[in-house]
Amino acid sequence: AANPFDKAYNFADLDEFVRNANNNGLDVLLQIFGTPTWANGNAGKNRLPTRLTDLTNFAKAVALRYSGRYAGYPQVRMFAIWNESNLEQFLAPQFSGTKIVSPAAYAKIYRAAYKGIKAGNPLADVAIGETSNRGRNKPTGSSGSVSPATFAYLLSKADPKLPFTAWATHPYPTESRFGPAA
Repeated sequence: AANPFDKAYNFADLDEFVRNANNNGLDVLLQIFGTPTWANGNAGKNRLPTRLTDLTNFAKAVALRYSGRYAGYPQVRMFAIWNESNLEQFLAPQFSGTKIVSPAAYAKIYRAAYKGIKAGNPLADVAIGETSNRGRNKPTGSSGSVSPATFAYLLSKADPKLPFTAWATHPYPTESRFGPAA
């Protein structure tokens, strides 16, 4: 699973994207997100894999493929792990009863993917967080969410020694009718 050229992987569209970006002088940030159904008993892509080593191996394969070591595969040096991990839509569960549990789960995801990325490309920069700019800090009927500041604080408590290059957040306005400066 850590082989970047394993025939089980279909990276054709990603290869094209990375090459085109490189040919046009653009840097790429690759985000590793989602769990395939085979890796977590059909629990959904917003759930942790049953075996975190599967995530580590996949992240290593991606980082190796785009490490710049292989002719025809440009280097990608920036990675981010997961998408809006403070929203249940992307990482579930956010709560166990009323207790916030998503930061501890994300710490496991992050550490597994980080390990794989660094094994594939020790020079890669890895962003943590990828949080949405909003959250409620309490369960709701439709989907749970945690505010980015609370998420970051609880993540630091869950695993205070997580290595990272940058904290990533999505600074969308709280309502689509607001402009970029809102």
